[in-house]
Amino acid sequence: MKLFTRVLAVAAILAMPLAPVLAANITIVVGDNFYHGPGNTTNDADIRTITQGDVVTFTYSGQSSHPTMSDNGAWATFQMNSTSRSVTLPAFNTVGTYPYHCTAHGAPGLGQYGVLTVVARTPSATLDPAAAGINLSVYPNPSRGLVTVKLDQKPGADYKLRLSNIIGQEIRTVALKPDLSAAGLPLDLSDLHAGLYVYSLLVDGKVVSTKRLVLQN
Repeated sequence: MKLFTRVLAVAAILAMPLAPVLAANITIVVGDNFYHGPGNTTNDADIRTITQGDVVTFTYSGQSSHPTMSDNGAWATFQMNSTSRSVTLPAFNTVGTYPYHCTAHGAPGLGQYGVLTVVARTPSATLDPAAAGINLSVYPNPSRGLVTVKLDQKPGADYKLRLSNIIGQEIRTVALKPDLSAAGLPLDLSDLHAGLYVYSLLVDGKVVSTKRLVLQN
């Protein structure tokens, strides 16, 4: 029964889509009479541009209390002090301008204040590996650690295989030379723990395809 349950769990994970990592986490340091990025201790307003979908975390670094209020009601006023040192706002999914200020040491556009400008996320041009005749496969899959890497490629590019665990930590990167033979490249992964991994094809440093690999004991 335990083996059957494990097989079902792996099958469910394999059926899940791989979510692209697009959003950034922006940190705004809240100090005495300023909002600013790490290392900046000026009293200038913190005026910055972020991208649609980004997440903003306010981090406290001061002595006084700084209640932080949205000028246009985008979020409820929150405290920044020695007992409330970090506040993360929901992702900014709507393009627009979001001014804010400290109610104790500023006002809209005055004193301790800041402005977040959210711009639309522009899709970057990506290579269509299928249309370009590029394909990376690792087999057998599932495997007990000894695999073969097969790359169908076009000349003139830098190819790499990047292996990561399921939480995105890079485990290994392997350069794939243009003269990779039709027989493929043997790769020993037997030193890794059994589980689910993700392998990506990088072309000139950019990820163009991602697939899953299951390693067994």
